[in-house]
Amino acid sequence: MNKPHNGIWVAYILSCLTPFTFLISGVIAIIYAGYRLDKNEDGEILNSHYYGLIRTFFLYLTFFVVLIVTVATSNGVLVGVSDYWLHSKLLDSIAYFIPYVGMVFAALAIIVWLARMYQGMTQLKNGQLHRPSTGPNL
Repeated sequence: MNKPHNGIWVAYILSCLTPFTFLISGVIAIIYAGYRLDKNEDGEILNSHYYGLIRTFFLYLTFFVVLIVTVATSNGVLVGVSDYWLHSKLLDSIAYFIPYVGMVFAALAIIVWLARMYQGMTQLKNGQLHRPSTGPNL
């Protein structure tokens, strides 16, 4: 690790921990990244990485909020319909299966998140500008 780049490495590590620390480390990372961007003392390469971290954080925050709302709403609606209007074992089984589908999507999103963090760290290590992948935008 290069001494002037220690802050960006800490921000990357905190960003990698975000899915496992319930967003606390990610919030700290983007606050730090925003602070460094505001100071504008780090140069084009580091600024591109700080911007990438902020972009990725909000992209995945939005994805997970939409996922949670979608899973909770669809599950609740199906359980309510099954309990109060149309008593159906099929609707019950679908309603109780939905959270597992959401869990699979969340696990895939976390894997993509970690892959993007690794890609960014590799670019930083090689002294390259951060170029986000053009892969799946979740």
